Amino acid sequence: MDTMRRAVKATFGNGNDRGLPGEILLHAVCRQFYGSDTVINKVYFKTADNDTYKGFDAVHYVHTEAGDLELWLGEAKFYKSVSKALDRVLSDLEDHFKVDYLRNEFAIIADKIDDSHPHGDELRLLMHPNTSLDEVFDRIVVPVFVTYDSPATAAHDHMCPEYRDALEVEVRRAWLKFKSGLDADLPVSVRLFLLPMHNKETLKEALDQELLGWV
Repeated sequence: MDTMRRAVKATFGNGNDRGLPGEILLHAVCRQFYGSDTVINKVYFKTADNDTYKGFDAVHYVHTEAGDLELWLGEAKFYKSVSKALDRVLSDLEDHFKVDYLRNEFAIIADKIDDSHPHGDELRLLMHPNTSLDEVFDRIVVPVFVTYDSPATAAHDHMCPEYRDALEVEVRRAWLKFKSGLDADLPVSVRLFLLPMHNKETLKEALDQELLGWV
């Protein structure tokens, strides 16, 4: 509870928290659907209450069925326009997987892994400067989470075949845009999650009300 209170105070209500709902949803998707767990809490990346997070929006790990440990480095965008969100995340991916940026991010993450973390030693070794990036890239998964105001969702108030058809066209269009803009040489696995919403501001307002009691 103390960590939660600290995190909310450090991130919420300071004018720089517009992406916070997306980061929370990204965390939930990775945890609920893929059984991930956190490597570090991103709140420790903040240097001041009015600062924004730097680097990846989530740092998780997942055990595969084969027993391997994957490092999940997430990107989240909480936008009205899916097109603008995808443009931004594609640009971020290009920057974040440059060697210098990634090595610097690894150094920051490894330094903040708690000594009690059950896989701390393995994760630190994976991110060590002497570990070949070829080996690292084979174990990195990038979950990209994008929420946006959806015309298909706004046009319907219940689930029906027409809604399903319109939504499928909409998300397939978004997927093709993302796929065509993704660098074919990016050496990591990328998974795109789309959350079409009637109005993202409704969620933002509900979250604001929920978090006010923690500030």
